[in-house]
Order: sequence, then C-alpha cells, then structure tokens
Amino acid sequence: MNTYLPILAALGIAASLSFSATAAEKYVTSKQVPNAVHEAFQKAYPSAKGIKYSEETEEGKTVYEIEFKDNGKELEAEYGADGVLMETEEAIETSELPAAVIETIKKEHPHSAVKEAEKILKPDGTLSGYEVEIVAGKKHLELEFDAGGALVKTEAEKD
Repeated sequence: MNTYLPILAALGIAASLSFSATAAEKYVTSKQVPNAVHEAFQKAYPSAKGIKYSEETEEGKTVYEIEFKDNGKELEAEYGADGVLMETEEAIETSELPAAVIETIKKEHPHSAVKEAEKILKPDGTLSGYEVEIVAGKKHLELEFDAGGALVKTEAEKD
C-alpha cells in the first residue's frame, strides 16, 4: 500500500475545506453597511465620490470594502463591522511596482498581462504589500505580495 495516500487525502480535504471557508465578495447597498463603518469612512474621506460597497468574510469575520475615488485616486478601504479600518488599497501604475514583483510575475506567469495593480496600506498609512490582478490565458488571477516584493498568495479572481 502506498504510504503517501493518507497524507495526500488529508491534504486534499484540508485544501477543499480552506477553499470552501472563504466566502465570495458580494456587493451590498449602503443600507446594508453598519453605521460604524459609514461614520469612520465619512470622517476619513469626506469628499469621496463613486462609492460602492461590498461584504465578505475573512477569518470568520464580516468585513466591508468600500471602493471610491478621492482627490483623483482610486481607492478601496476595508473596515471591520465595528468601523475599524483594516487596510486601504490604492490603484497604482504597473511601473510603480517593485522589480521583485515584476520578476516574479514574469517567472511564475510568463505569458500573462497585468490587468490592475494596487499598493496595500496598513491603517497607519505604511506600506503592507501589493495586490496585482493578471490575465494568464483564460485565467484571471489575483497575486498578493509583501512589502519586499515576495509572493505570499495566489488565488483565482472571482467574477
């Protein structure tokens, strides 16, 4: 009997459980967003335009992502249901990505095209990492990099 079979089976079960535990992002109306989130967002971005709301579950907790434009920048702010800012993403040009990010994309997905790039900021405004959406053939992938440019996560983009 193959001794690796139980290990492979366990890995397959663990992988399927972790995949099913991640809820898809869904757009919601302004009325479905908690007041604490609205208050924190309005205080931080009083001149925001083109606001769109979405909700998803991360690590068992509901989070709210707000897409908007502010002072000519395309941003996304992610809040906990209690109104605490978790992170902010700011759209950037591909040319603003670090060389390590570009090299990893070329190595891991040589025939891909960058669709969108964002820098991820911690609540205090310091750089946390980068998020890059790519198209590789018929696949749409979201790649997450740390602040140093190392790839930390790859997932299929949800349409």
